[in-house]
Amino acid sequence: MSRKHTETVDSKLKTAWQVVSRMYNTEANLHNLTISMGHFLLNVDSHEGSYASDIAPALGMESTSLSRLILSLEQKGLIQRIPNEDDRRRIRIVLTDKGRASKELAKNVVRNFNHAVELKIGKDRITEFFNALDDITALANERNKMLKLE
Repeated sequence: MSRKHTETVDSKLKTAWQVVSRMYNTEANLHNLTISMGHFLLNVDSHEGSYASDIAPALGMESTSLSRLILSLEQKGLIQRIPNEDDRRRIRIVLTDKGRASKELAKNVVRNFNHAVELKIGKDRITEFFNALDDITALANERNKMLKLE
């Protein structure tokens, strides 16, 4: 079977993520949030809080964007910033009650979508999909390391 020139791994990944991202953003907008806010909240420890510097790599955000996001979450009353007593440059992010409720909402949205996908395509295909994505990620990482050495 011949594929169109636009049917490449990267184009399919990008298109799929754009559609899923749009869906999540539409859902988030119903609750006066964004997908970035939901993703951030999901990465904050609900009990102990988390350091912004630990959350940043999970989000893949630049520090200026992360700072704006943290400020916005703080203004919405979803988080509090608590400076580390030993190193005032390290800021621990703690969820407020409203933040914990928003995090639960985000978790449920993600779980519901994952459940719908599982019902539609089945656990075996999801496992195959995850394995394929892991292989693609490993290949891209290897290639990136190789290119940096040149």
